[in-house]
Amino acid sequence: MPLRLAPLLCAALITVDGLQTADASLGDLTLAHCGRACLIGGIFQMDSQESASHAAFDFAFDQLMLNSWFDPQGTLLYRYEKVVEYVEDLEDSFQMSSAICRLISRGAIVIFGPVHYKTIPMVLSITDYFEVAYITTSFVDKLPSDRILHRRALFNGIADRRQPQGRFIVRLRPVITPAVVELIDHEKWERIFFLYDSKSALLRLREIFERYKGKESTISADIRDLTDGGPGAAATVLRYINEKSMETLKRVFLDLEDREVQQRIFDEIKAIRGNRLDYHYLIMGSDINEVNQTMFLHGGVNITGFTVLNFSDPTFARFRDEFWFSDARLRAYPTALDKLDPSSRIVPLSVALMIDGFSAFFKAHQKLTPQRRNSRDHKEACMPPETPAFPAENITAVFKGRVSGFPGVTGWVQFDQAGYRENYRVQGIEAGVRSELQPISIWSNGQFRLTRNYSKSRKGFHLPFSNRTRIVTSILGEPFLMVRQNSSLDGTPLVGNDRFVGFCADLIKLLAKDIGFDYVIKPVADGKYGDDSVNDTWNGMIGELYRLEADIAVAPLTITSKREKVVDFSTPYMEVGLSIMFLKPTNPESDQFGFMKPLSKEIWMCIAFAYLGVSVVLFVVSRFSPYEWHLNQESDKADKVTNDFSIFNSLWFTLSAFMQQGGDISPRSLSGRIVGSVWWFFTLIIVSSYTANLAAFLTVERMSTPIQSYEDLAKQTKIKYGVVNAGSSKEFFRNSSVQEFRRMWQFMEANPNVFVNTVKEGVDRVLNSNNDYAFLLESTMNEYYSQENCRTIKVGSNLDSGRGYGIATPSGSDLREIINLKVLQFKEKGEITRLKSTWWDASKCQDQNQDSKKSSAQSLELRSVIGLFYILIVGTVFGVILSIMEFVYRCALLAKRKKRKFKEVMNEMLILSTRGRIVLDCSTENADLIDSSSVSRRFLK
Repeated sequence: MPLRLAPLLCAALITVDGLQTADASLGDLTLAHCGRACLIGGIFQMDSQESASHAAFDFAFDQLMLNSWFDPQGTLLYRYEKVVEYVEDLEDSFQMSSAICRLISRGAIVIFGPVHYKTIPMVLSITDYFEVAYITTSFVDKLPSDRILHRRALFNGIADRRQPQGRFIVRLRPVITPAVVELIDHEKWERIFFLYDSKSALLRLREIFERYKGKESTISADIRDLTDGGPGAAATVLRYINEKSMETLKRVFLDLEDREVQQRIFDEIKAIRGNRLDYHYLIMGSDINEVNQTMFLHGGVNITGFTVLNFSDPTFARFRDEFWFSDARLRAYPTALDKLDPSSRIVPLSVALMIDGFSAFFKAHQKLTPQRRNSRDHKEACMPPETPAFPAENITAVFKGRVSGFPGVTGWVQFDQAGYRENYRVQGIEAGVRSELQPISIWSNGQFRLTRNYSKSRKGFHLPFSNRTRIVTSILGEPFLMVRQNSSLDGTPLVGNDRFVGFCADLIKLLAKDIGFDYVIKPVADGKYGDDSVNDTWNGMIGELYRLEADIAVAPLTITSKREKVVDFSTPYMEVGLSIMFLKPTNPESDQFGFMKPLSKEIWMCIAFAYLGVSVVLFVVSRFSPYEWHLNQESDKADKVTNDFSIFNSLWFTLSAFMQQGGDISPRSLSGRIVGSVWWFFTLIIVSSYTANLAAFLTVERMSTPIQSYEDLAKQTKIKYGVVNAGSSKEFFRNSSVQEFRRMWQFMEANPNVFVNTVKEGVDRVLNSNNDYAFLLESTMNEYYSQENCRTIKVGSNLDSGRGYGIATPSGSDLREIINLKVLQFKEKGEITRLKSTWWDASKCQDQNQDSKKSSAQSLELRSVIGLFYILIVGTVFGVILSIMEFVYRCALLAKRKKRKFKEVMNEMLILSTRGRIVLDCSTENADLIDSSSVSRRFLK
């Protein structure tokens, strides 16, 4: 909207509103009496009733009401009322001008509202045209200057050449740009990254360059707009800074007015490891008290901000106590004030500024009361008055000169002729990686001084290698770092670094020798590797590096993305993977019937039924087939026929074929031969399969564990498993997206007793278990302890790959690059391999391994097939017993038939069985002793 049209449109709106209220008496509308009310206007964002600025306006107005003006007789002379207008877009000139005009038409003598670089020309034009005081708490610097704005207004024909524009605007917020310039000039910052989210920020940057013109040093800026690129712009810009800047310390200016953009940039700083020592952030666009301080209130990032609040000032201290504890009405507001944390005792700057603004207005109002006039209100005329009822020019004039300064909540409150604060004080506030918010500088009336050595921590951080002793943190655990149990050769106790031995002790000794620095090994106090699962606070070695309590961490410290965000890691000096440790199984007891294992019980049963079935089928087909019957040549009767495949002969034929032995009879018919051939083929496959499986089961004796992989662990709950608490292994399972690993994490989380505090504790738990606990740990430690105790083994392959141990340093450490280079050199020269072979000794379990190999190469032992011999013995004994029974039965039958003595017959039969000949007389009676077989007959002839 052209500036020349703004007052005309405003006048039209006022005219319409005046016609609607024409019945009001002019006496009631005159500001001279204010008999009904003195209206105080406010302009706020739509739906901002719970914002901090709106709550500050309400709270400050209530404080003003406590100071309503009474004459000595107790008559109320001035009563204040507030009237509020809401707009959807505070940057829209039309909406803002409409809101201002509506407040003027309702008789507001002063307006509290925001300004924007887009709306300030319009605000200046309307307030000058209608001579209405406008008080703002917005962050408005002195560029563009009032002179530039006045020339623009003259061009549009809406300003008086005899009067400067901006006579009726008062800026409550002090300008902090001079304090910023003095600080960065003192620190000799030559290059900065300037991140902004509004055009007003560019005006402040312009003022920085303007103020730098008279100084010896120069400054350049890489300017980046965070509104260009959507929500991901913050991450993109920070990555750009990290990749492009080769400077040791990166200075980043954050001129951000949008709270969401502020929070987004702070989140991204954490995400991309921007909270390192080599980053330094300076907040410009907001007071440090207006920024979400949860990220740096207790340290954790290098950040500098500014505030006009003097925390040690008595006026501020009294107001803070009243604000939080004294006045019960403060708690009655269902607004943003109720959302503040009482324990922090933070006073929002918007509240403090509004309180000082109302206080200044009240003082100006008091001084102007003798000058009140009875002229008509100018809103009826729809034109700027010649003599306003309660001249706003007088109010702002008092603001700018006649009201002497007074101590306010934001310090000394006083205004110059342009409506800017003067004689104020700006305090620099800093938080470091390991320090909380604390004051560092003061700027007042053009004078700048430091309250402490501002860059002490950062300058000390970049000392040369040889100038200070480095603190090396590590963790006790075999074989990486151990405490010597013996003393020195002369018997004196060991002290210092000589107390420690191990892989890491040797590695740090190599590093210190090659790089050239002194060091002191200090085992981590809490005995943890590093985790932030409790209150987002890092513990263990990572925590010590993060808090700068140590300079280097040389330990079996796994490199993870989460740790990489807060510390720097070197190239991995050792590749590792997550593995399973389980108790080594003992040699299984020999099974006397081990030869039965190649075939299952079901197969053995099927073979038995097949044997019986084939025998019966063979018997039946032989009975019905005419080719199986033949004449008995040895029978007395010439016409007697016989069949070889009786039921017993069929069973004997089938059994002999199964045992791969020839029989004395064979089928003659086609049907019998088909049945026999099918059975032979069946026995061929069964016997061959049995022989192959028997060799696999019994030739090599295998030792097996109940679990073979992590899938087996995940599928069962009988064997418990756990990891070291507060370590990378725990983080691996907690953050894994693999279904099996998530199931394992849910099991461990549901059973907290499976976690251990140290690796040694986990190994001992496996050794003392009854094959009911598995320990998940890095493969290198698994190999070491398995070689040391010879009772544990690594089960299956590694659960993951690509992990490694690295040497960690604080973010931005001067040792980072040189350590990374030395680790690469050590790996190329074989130093890491040499150290590992020194501490990973496989000779302790070598004898057991050799015994195991020998036992696996031995032939089939008797204990594995002893059951087979049992069967052979039992069968043999049974056959002997059966033959004796047949012998006795035959002797008794002959003795009864021939009516002879049993003893005589048995002796004769024994002679026949042992000597193979008859010693009795060859008579018919003696012939009866022998069975009527062909052999017996030939023998007696």
